Amino acid sequence: MSDNSLPPMRLLKCDAARREPGIMLFNVRPSGKERDTTKVGWVIGIDQAGEIVFQLKLDASIQDVRLHPNGNIFFSQPDIGTVNEIDRSGRPLRRWHATGKWQDKLPPNGSIALDMARAHHTIDVLPNGNLLLLSNEPREFDDWPGSDTDPDALRETAVLIGDIVIEMTLDAEIVQQWHMLDILDPYRICYGSRRVTTVNRHMPNSNDWAHLNCASYDERDDSILLSLRTQDCIAKIDRTSGILQWILGTPANWQAPWAEKLLTPKGPVQWQYHQHDCSITPSGTILCFDNGNYRATPFDTPMDEAQCYSRVVEFSVDENARTVEQVWSYGDALDDRLFACFQGGARRLPETGNTFITYGGIATKDGRPTANNDTGFGRARLIEVSPDGEVLFDLWVDSSEQENPISYSVFRAEHMPNL
Repeated sequence: MSDNSLPPMRLLKCDAARREPGIMLFNVRPSGKERDTTKVGWVIGIDQAGEIVFQLKLDASIQDVRLHPNGNIFFSQPDIGTVNEIDRSGRPLRRWHATGKWQDKLPPNGSIALDMARAHHTIDVLPNGNLLLLSNEPREFDDWPGSDTDPDALRETAVLIGDIVIEMTLDAEIVQQWHMLDILDPYRICYGSRRVTTVNRHMPNSNDWAHLNCASYDERDDSILLSLRTQDCIAKIDRTSGILQWILGTPANWQAPWAEKLLTPKGPVQWQYHQHDCSITPSGTILCFDNGNYRATPFDTPMDEAQCYSRVVEFSVDENARTVEQVWSYGDALDDRLFACFQGGARRLPETGNTFITYGGIATKDGRPTANNDTGFGRARLIEVSPDGEVLFDLWVDSSEQENPISYSVFRAEHMPNL
């Protein structure tokens, strides 16, 4: 895969006969210090045989890629504040822009205005074709924790970034929205809650309190799963009422009334930390990419970043008993360990039961794993594993062997039937 129009990729293995039929679509974009200086992004599709069958290159970063019920492909460009629709040949059809990102300049010609501050991270689509988009808002709170390492630190007045999930029609009509600061405890902090990151760099002197990176619709009971990275939890809300149904994650630092929503472990459960891409599998379980940053909450000692590792974990939730059971994972074993400190995804494939895993942001510094993707060198690894954990497909996005290497990352991958 040495095409100069593509990012550098190395295919190490492809057991086509045992892979899921169809195409895996994913983005590639520069990361780290190159994200602001290298204006390029790709959508790439690789088929069951490991061949590139779709490629789209644009002069701006691309993030999430989704297949819409109408058969077209949607992708987001948070850096410039747009959501785009293309057909399966790559022909542009429609574009939407978040008005908050374009308030000081003319929007793209023909673009449809979205009445929101920005459209960040992921897109999800409902069976009726509506979109679930993520935006955010700043709010000020008094008496907020002044440190995530010192429990005796003075409290302070702080601005928190509260994420918003917005359901919107393709005509840009807002159907309903859910504000995270009204649903979860704004005074609970985890490692990372006090950090200002790229998700809110347009809001200076603010705290990345929850960092919502996924809203996934569950049509079984008309609910929405929320992945809140810097709250180290997956939460479920009712789509109609917006009422919090349960919280899946470490019980540390939750207070009433939110503590009453915690799911109780059934058997041994290893909690996820800084997770991405929660989804419902065909069998009704919950799958997510557990990035594994810190593997602790304040004020316990975090795991050394050189020892941190990422994995995919599958949970079974008993709604009536309000329990959670860990039923499968990949990436725990020492020989399988990689640390993708940011981004990442996991998707259970419908025909084979294989799992497609995106180690989206593997950052290293001086050859050692690091949680600082701004200064570390970035690569990505995409693999497909069988139900018993055998690697059937192994692809690296990695420029380290080039003369002038730069960092790349992949947000997540989406399965699509053959073109």
